[in-house]
Amino acid sequence: MKYTLESYLKENIDENITIQPWDGKKKIPLFLLEIYNFYETKILGQHCIIIEILQEAPGIDTIKKHIKVINRTVEQNLVFYYKSISWFRRKSLIQNRVPFVIEDGQMYLPFLGLDLKNILYKQEKKITMFSSSTQLAFLYLLYNGNRTINATELAAVLNTSKMTASRSLNDLYNFGLLTYVICGETKRSKEYKRIGDPEYYNEGSRYLKNPVLKTVYTWKKIENSLVAGLEALSLISMMNPPRNPVIAISKESLSEIEPYLLKDRDRIIDEKLTEIEVWNYDPRILSKENYVDLASLALSLKGINDERIEQALEERLKGEKWYMG
Repeated sequence: MKYTLESYLKENIDENITIQPWDGKKKIPLFLLEIYNFYETKILGQHCIIIEILQEAPGIDTIKKHIKVINRTVEQNLVFYYKSISWFRRKSLIQNRVPFVIEDGQMYLPFLGLDLKNILYKQEKKITMFSSSTQLAFLYLLYNGNRTINATELAAVLNTSKMTASRSLNDLYNFGLLTYVICGETKRSKEYKRIGDPEYYNEGSRYLKNPVLKTVYTWKKIENSLVAGLEALSLISMMNPPRNPVIAISKESLSEIEPYLLKDRDRIIDEKLTEIEVWNYDPRILSKENYVDLASLALSLKGINDERIEQALEERLKGEKWYMG
């Protein structure tokens, strides 16, 4: 790092720069010394501490906490050094005015008024929601936070193509929700791991959408389905169950039960039928119980304006380590 960064800064900003190990790191808590290397330099006369990230890159909330800890002992400008960075992480660092330098030549040094980019970026599309496949991957990793996974393994778990799984992992990485390491005999396989709780859910939840495409009704008992909707909520809270049982199926399963669906609105109102939520993804992939997974359940009920439902969901969500309301 020292020679690469020193050479780049000399060429582009200040030819008098030298980077040295920082003696003041003795004042820094030990847990930070396991995450970062610390160097010092002067850039255009400004004394700076260069912080090289050694392990999995922390999320923005964690970095802000670390900055507060370091600032208790030093007053110099802190500059984080990355080997690579996603556009989402770059954006979040700039929004929070966290100085950084990247090995590929990008840098953001607001105390010097510098925001240099030596590589071309694709114009960022304003993404408001995950695709269905990315949402499914996000939720699977939410419930399996400790594991690492590659595209081949994810494709098998989610019953999708390797290309779709790879695209989903890449999307989550670009949102700053995953990190990866290169491994394998050919050094071409990417092993992904999500960032920690509760930041993973907090950062990603804004892009989640209601999984329910539409609701249909039947008199027939549907095998191999999961309890959903208000009935599922009644199983995990003090809420009373609804008048009609509620289940969830994937959109791919709808054609199998099409002949048994009711379209007469009067019969739907008057008779006790099974309410079927048709989901964008297969709810069975995420659930380990006889009802749908908690995060998807909360999304499916989000549009119902009822304080009792909101309170029951909030109480249940607060029991999860990945949730921070």
